[in-house]
Amino acid sequence: MRYWPLGAGRTVTSGFGPRWGTFHWGTDFGRAGGSAGMPVYAAQGGTVIHAGAASGFGRWVVIDHPTEAGSGTTVYGHVVPEVHVGQSVTAGQRIAHINADRRTNGDVDPHLHFEVHRLVWAPPGPDRLDPMPWLAGAAEPETPPGGKPMDAQLQADVTILSPNDSGPRDPRRCRLAIIHTNEGPATGSVDGLLGYLAKPTSQASYTIVVGGDGRIGRSNDDNYIPWAAGSPANELGLHLCFLGYARQSRDEWLSRPAQLAAGARVLQDWHTRYAIPLRKITGAQMRDGQAGVGGHDDTVDAWHATDHTDPGPGFPWDVLLDMANRTEEDDMTPEQARQLADIHREVTQWYPSRSKYADDPNKPVDTLAGFVLNVDGRVHEASIDVPAKLDQLQKSIDELPARIAAAIRDAR
Repeated sequence: MRYWPLGAGRTVTSGFGPRWGTFHWGTDFGRAGGSAGMPVYAAQGGTVIHAGAASGFGRWVVIDHPTEAGSGTTVYGHVVPEVHVGQSVTAGQRIAHINADRRTNGDVDPHLHFEVHRLVWAPPGPDRLDPMPWLAGAAEPETPPGGKPMDAQLQADVTILSPNDSGPRDPRRCRLAIIHTNEGPATGSVDGLLGYLAKPTSQASYTIVVGGDGRIGRSNDDNYIPWAAGSPANELGLHLCFLGYARQSRDEWLSRPAQLAAGARVLQDWHTRYAIPLRKITGAQMRDGQAGVGGHDDTVDAWHATDHTDPGPGFPWDVLLDMANRTEEDDMTPEQARQLADIHREVTQWYPSRSKYADDPNKPVDTLAGFVLNVDGRVHEASIDVPAKLDQLQKSIDELPARIAAAIRDAR
């Protein structure tokens, strides 16, 4: 059985045959929006015979296929190997990812160069086959027999994977979703941020970034540890960065419902895929081993690995988590969700007393509803107490002449 060497979204960027006055002895694959970091899969089962440096490719993987697996040899160039020489691999197994670093990928735009050799590795010539006819009828990688393709992770609008990571991990062991800001304008480019993070000199990366327009970008695969918040937050968390500033007000955040909706979609995916609870937790709760959603600032409170304050005091946690908790059956728009969250905040927020006799005019003493009910109670009490007191006063006035007369008589 054969598999495509790249997953869903792949495109042929350069075919087998004459090209630029020469002959191209393989097929180049990429993806619209960028293929940097895309997983690369073994087209057939076999044994790895090369994995590492290779002239012209930067690095490559070469697999020898026995007759029972389909025979031949396949070459995967411009990649970062994830297997070693002598390792047995199965058809469709992940073996590498596309190298984003021009300094180590042969100085090319990120893509996969794929070759098929008739028997053993052969120099350019008739023993190199056109990969596309050879791949006819190939299965999609990560697809169960008879099933539909399974996404290993949320599919972003654009992927430019960063080399800044601490290696692979099992994302099912992550218990935190950490929110960041990039300290740039929300109107900035997702592609631009991903491009910056793809530079080794940036010394930073996230799992996902979301732009002010709602565009989603991937900086790291879920199963790789990003450089986002220091240890152990990097290892324990999936990291979501919003384009924007930590100084933004609540109203500024709420003015971009598409961005919040995109962030909610990411959190909902991580909740469904990895069972991360959609609830806000504090740094102390993180430190205690609890699971949930928090900010970079919460990780600072938990472990003091950095000194960041994002996403800031104005970040609308209530709106974001409300949107993430909604199911497909919910029909609220982001604007309606914002309005509902505002109503909830107004009803539940505590306010200080405005009485000039208040002990502390800045100390919250009750909710808005509490004040209204308190006023209602005092008005109702007054409606009963005041007439009774007036009646008592009138009775005292009516009795006053007799009491005065009695007092005069007693004085004589």
